Amino acid sequence: MCNPPKTISVRLGNSSGNVANAFTPMKMAIIKAGVASLSTKSLIQFTKKLVNRITGNPNFVDPLPTLVDLQTKLDEFETLAIAADDGTKKDRVDRDASSRELKEMLRVLANYVAMIAAGNPSIILSSGFDIRNAIEPVPPLTIPVALKAVRSSHTGVVELDWDAVSNALTYRVMMTTSDPNLTEATWVSVALSSKSKAEINNLNPGVYYWFKVQAVGRSNMSAYSDPATVMAA
Repeated sequence: MCNPPKTISVRLGNSSGNVANAFTPMKMAIIKAGVASLSTKSLIQFTKKLVNRITGNPNFVDPLPTLVDLQTKLDEFETLAIAADDGTKKDRVDRDASSRELKEMLRVLANYVAMIAAGNPSIILSSGFDIRNAIEPVPPLTIPVALKAVRSSHTGVVELDWDAVSNALTYRVMMTTSDPNLTEATWVSVALSSKSKAEINNLNPGVYYWFKVQAVGRSNMSAYSDPATVMAA
């Protein structure tokens, strides 16, 4: 039997699962990732600050990427950066590749923090990220549409895709094994994706799964899409 997929527990909206003001523009604090132009030294210092601030922070109980993965990439980058100082061209190429990967992980982390904070400046700042100087009106997000769930050729894998939503930075994928049309389904978060697609692994063959998707913007969220269902192979 396959192991169940890792879930990401994220508390958003109110206790009923509805997203307040999903379609109403509002003034909210906007997170600033600010990693694109960081030098090697600054990138190392900034990543260490984020790891320190998020470790044990009750606002971020299950960060994405995990702090273990982030620390592993940071350690790798530091090692490669030292080797590149007086090393070969290949050493510098390896350092730069690791830098790009680390920055991408920090962008994903910024999206996670923004989703959790939902525009609250205190929560954003507690993570170690900064906020933009201006409190800007947030454009509304439309509901993701055309969600499709397709069995992969690999056992226990389902591939999802949907139409991209304007102004969305991340998409949150929810899953249940209970038909939401027949019963009060219990949904769990199984993925955060920066693209309008996702691959869900470790599913049990022969079991039907339902999925729905939510668009997440700079500091606001859409309502959920209509569900799509598929039986895992």
